[in-house]
Amino acid sequence: MNTDDLIESLAGDVRRIPAGRAGRRVACCAGLGLLAAAAVVWLTLGLRPDLWAVFDEPAFLMRQVYTLSIAGFGALLLLRLGQPGAPIRLPLIGLAATFIMILAVVGVEQASLSGASHVEAWLGQSWRSCTLRVGAISLAAGPFIFLAARRLAPGRPTLAGFAAGLVSGALSASAYGLYCQEGTASFMATWYTLGILIAGLIGAAAGRYLLRW
Repeated sequence: MNTDDLIESLAGDVRRIPAGRAGRRVACCAGLGLLAAAAVVWLTLGLRPDLWAVFDEPAFLMRQVYTLSIAGFGALLLLRLGQPGAPIRLPLIGLAATFIMILAVVGVEQASLSGASHVEAWLGQSWRSCTLRVGAISLAAGPFIFLAARRLAPGRPTLAGFAAGLVSGALSASAYGLYCQEGTASFMATWYTLGILIAGLIGAAAGRYLLRW
């Protein structure tokens, strides 16, 4: 058998990967990561006592839309990075738009405040612990996201790790919102975002080694 015949024979034995399988795997692992983060919040911090009453309040909904939007676009970025040659412009635009929109909300909020209220809206009551908690809780979601990432083929493992960390951090921030009673956009846009970015940096450091292929 010559070389061309051997290549053709081997290629003929390769099973076709169903379209969308990678996306479903990432989505499934993200769901498991969210459940793991929520379980950690419930077991270590507890849920806010008025949780059922605030599900339809603007502040609660804004927080969940913000964090889950980052998780969604971060997951899409991870998926694209795991497919060599796939464009990553769309998820990057989505992430940028999410940050821009929350900054616009913060601008409107701050414009409506006066005096010491500016600082109070920014710091809240738990700014010292919020960022670290979000970053720490992301360690519960992270293994599920990296499990999905390991089944992809990222050509830039550090960047893919950062995307995986963003997803982990955003899911953790969403879960932390089940406990946190801070209600201002200024607080969320600062301390939640810092926690998500810390998770992203942890993911980048891990991805450099764990996502090599």
